Amino acid sequence: MLTHKRYRRADGSFDIKAFLKKNAGCWLYVMPVILGILLFTIVPMVTSITFAFHDYDPTVPPWMQARGVKQLSNPGLQNFKKIFTLNEDGGMFNTVLYSLYVTFRYTVVSLAFNILGSYCIALFLNQKTKGIQVFRIIYYLPNLIPGVAGTLLWKDITAVDGGYLNIILETFGLNPYPFYSSASTVLPTMLFIGVFGWGGSCIMWLAQMQNVPKEMYESAELDGATYFQKTFRITIPMTTAMLFYVVVTSIIGGLQAFGNVYPLLDVAGREVQFIVVLIYQYAYDFKVDNGMSLACALSWVLFVIIAILTAFIFKTSKWVYYGEEM
Repeated sequence: MLTHKRYRRADGSFDIKAFLKKNAGCWLYVMPVILGILLFTIVPMVTSITFAFHDYDPTVPPWMQARGVKQLSNPGLQNFKKIFTLNEDGGMFNTVLYSLYVTFRYTVVSLAFNILGSYCIALFLNQKTKGIQVFRIIYYLPNLIPGVAGTLLWKDITAVDGGYLNIILETFGLNPYPFYSSASTVLPTMLFIGVFGWGGSCIMWLAQMQNVPKEMYESAELDGATYFQKTFRITIPMTTAMLFYVVVTSIIGGLQAFGNVYPLLDVAGREVQFIVVLIYQYAYDFKVDNGMSLACALSWVLFVIIAILTAFIFKTSKWVYYGEEM
């Protein structure tokens, strides 16, 4: 602290030279992080909230304002009202509302599917079986593929005409499956493809499971506990801390999904028009007035939604067990 007595002179004044001599190296090491947070987090946040309350014209450079061309005008809350305005032609309110619907639907369903599936696989991978390390590597390998590249790859594999999966189905005399080309099959297809990304969650489950004291299992076995009793009475309660972490990060990640869905817009349409995709479209794709301002306003709506959900999860986290409570 700047007021620490070691940096005080005899007259009570602060000795800046002594402070810098002692702490200059520390500040030098953390300066890249501080600058990164300032330039890539704080400044964009302030800029976006400024644009959200103004009509911003990105086609007008800032230096043109000196010539009387205004880049910003002040509409107040009009941008927030505009994105939730119902138009007769099915305007922005319908678009935003449906986008929120498909986003929350995907987040909730994929969260439950991912937790249940990855946890069961982790229980299998946690067994002391010969060659289990090979299975762990195999399950994790798909996570090494970048998100956008993986999406484009699966887009080709699941294509209705010429896709490898439909070619296999036709070989067995079955009809082609629509995958992303039908609104009713988009979500099941995304859940199916998401199975190949369970390796990341499995690694976290395994790390938590292997931290459970072995003495607890040994005591339970002496009492005649079965495998399922040990799983539901020991393993699951002792891994609730990781469960809490996965729930929070999965909800935030699901609401912010972009890279794994944006390349599918041309085949799946509105069914993958998640809220972040819509924000991007307002800013760059849609030819609407003040699109950047509308995108910023919708971004802050999403920020508030995520903040409320995260606060609610933390508020109701009394079921989480932490090791220090032993």
